[in-house]
Amino acid sequence: MTQVRINYAAGRLPGPMATLLGSLLLIGLVCLVVIYQQLAEDNTRLQQQWQARQSALAASRQVAATPVVNQALAADIAAAQVQIQTPWLALLSGLERAQQAQLYWLQLSPDAKRKQVRMTVLAQQRQQGWALVERLKKQSGLADVKLKASEATEVNGLRMTTLHLEAGWLF
Repeated sequence: MTQVRINYAAGRLPGPMATLLGSLLLIGLVCLVVIYQQLAEDNTRLQQQWQARQSALAASRQVAATPVVNQALAADIAAAQVQIQTPWLALLSGLERAQQAQLYWLQLSPDAKRKQVRMTVLAQQRQQGWALVERLKKQSGLADVKLKASEATEVNGLRMTTLHLEAGWLF
């Protein structure tokens, strides 16, 4: 009778190609972990250097720019205060009260620094322009109203008079 082997099983060890491939993958994983750790350390070091430079730049900007910023800010505040203190509504409403139907305002140039307003008005008749000058002289907020120039012009076939006026205002 022949003997029967019941405990026969094929071996469970991987072949040489699988072992080689597995070991290569393991070595690659170890290399990637080492590279990642180096990059993380470099990133931390660079962030610390960047923060140190930013704080040094901020400190130098504060020291160098403090007088310039304060002077520029003071000039802006002073200009804003002049604009706020200028009674624009009172000036414009006074000019509107002097307006007549046959007068056309071409230009109105107020200057808050010099407290003056320049006007260019178009009138159908020269007398209407002179009457405007007289009405502006009677305005309580205006002073030193002057007729700087007048000239005859033709607009759409009509003979008109262009008046250049200048006045100071009180506020």
